[in-house]
Amino acid sequence: MDETGPYRRTILRATGVTKHYGDLVALGGVDFEVPRHGIVSLIGPNGAGKTVFFNILTGLTKPDSGTIWFNGESTARMSPDRVTALGMARTFQNIRLFEKMTVLENVMVGRHCRMKRGIWGAVMRSPDMMDEESQAYELSLDLLHFVGLDGVMNRYAGSLPYGLGRRLEIARALATSPQLLLLDEPTAGMNPQETAALQDLISRVRAELGITVLLIEHDMKVVMRISDRVSVLDYGRMIAEGSPEDIRNDARVIEAYLGRGAAARRDQSGTPGTAPGVDPQAAGQMHPRPVVS
Repeated sequence: MDETGPYRRTILRATGVTKHYGDLVALGGVDFEVPRHGIVSLIGPNGAGKTVFFNILTGLTKPDSGTIWFNGESTARMSPDRVTALGMARTFQNIRLFEKMTVLENVMVGRHCRMKRGIWGAVMRSPDMMDEESQAYELSLDLLHFVGLDGVMNRYAGSLPYGLGRRLEIARALATSPQLLLLDEPTAGMNPQETAALQDLISRVRAELGITVLLIEHDMKVVMRISDRVSVLDYGRMIAEGSPEDIRNDARVIEAYLGRGAAARRDQSGTPGTAPGVDPQAAGQMHPRPVVS
């Protein structure tokens, strides 16, 4: 794909992405794109296929068909490490830290994908290797300060409270020097104060580091406040895309979360639906979904 023209403005583009698990259609021809330097939220009821889509974008799962272009290169068949090397990083629904390593060591692990010296350089402790390690150390300190964890850098990661663990995951992802950061339900399980603080951190990732952000998020207050664009998956298909205000008033989105009755009431009254005012995670449970997230 040529990086000139519109592709310079689009960091990620997926076209016709499908994924089946037996007879279950997890993704059914998804078209999707992320503008460079934007914050895009991917939402949808439980089981809509959001995490499956994230796994495909980052190389953990291979699509049955479709194309994915990231920074002008086709990545649909790339391994996760190659996708990371191109500049895409992610966090997961469930925190995945090296619990017996320190906070600082966890971030430095994330930096290893950018270190060029091989195993012999590490064994022989060459000057180049030591210089790389010094740079990784300094960068990790900067990132811990950025996410507000410099005061706990010597604690074991497994001892951190939940909210700080989420921040550490983001710092480790940032250590890979990504151009696109994917966050899978970053505020899940947080109290309102933690959520507000993490929302501010996500905004700073874009504003201060110039990194594009794509997130799966169930907290509609977060989605509406920080997103430039929102895309909605339902049963593996993209049913709506647009600004937060467009999505707030979209009858298809209200129906996906709350059922046809809510959408019909919205159409009859001419007033916006109630989807953003209801916990979408609970609303998603009102509609049984296949076990695909």
